[in-house]
Amino acid sequence: MKKLFVSAFLIVSFVLTPTLLHAQAWERTSKVLSLGVGFSQFYHLDDYYYYGRNDNRNGYKLTTEQFNFQGEFGIHKYVGLGFTIGVGGRGALSNNYRGEFNIPAGIVCNFHFYQLISDNSKKNIHGDKMDIYAGLNFGSGVAFTYYTNSNRVVPLAFGGTHVGIRYYISPKFGLNAEVGMGKSIVNAGLVFKL
Repeated sequence: MKKLFVSAFLIVSFVLTPTLLHAQAWERTSKVLSLGVGFSQFYHLDDYYYYGRNDNRNGYKLTTEQFNFQGEFGIHKYVGLGFTIGVGGRGALSNNYRGEFNIPAGIVCNFHFYQLISDNSKKNIHGDKMDIYAGLNFGSGVAFTYYTNSNRVVPLAFGGTHVGIRYYISPKFGLNAEVGMGKSIVNAGLVFKL
């Protein structure tokens, strides 16, 4: 009985050890969902339709508070492709502008360079718990703007670069933070690995 137990233990250890040694925070098969809150910057596509043909105002950028939901899926050992959707808005900026509510949606592409460094490092730099990445984001959406004398539905666009970090407290749950332009001037939240 003792030999059977020792044999079973060795077989299980042999099978699980490579998996545990090579577990990374980001892999080719990764599927990650995140919920966050922060600030975003969108380009409102208000043009001469609202302001007249002789007005030089062809659009403007507006920073808004955002709640967002993001997903990212591995397409390469160090590259992920995903989506971002959100809801947000802003309060009154002037006596005339009473605020807005917006719904953006877009695409993100990230390069997970910390995993590349971890794979090529002989030291333990905690590549199983930490994921640092840089990426691009772009998309569109709609903003509902409220003025004293009128309300409008305005198309919006965004795009830019971002840098982020994910730290996994457990193999499936962690914390996420991003800074950049476009979808995330600054964003922080929770991340879930599927």
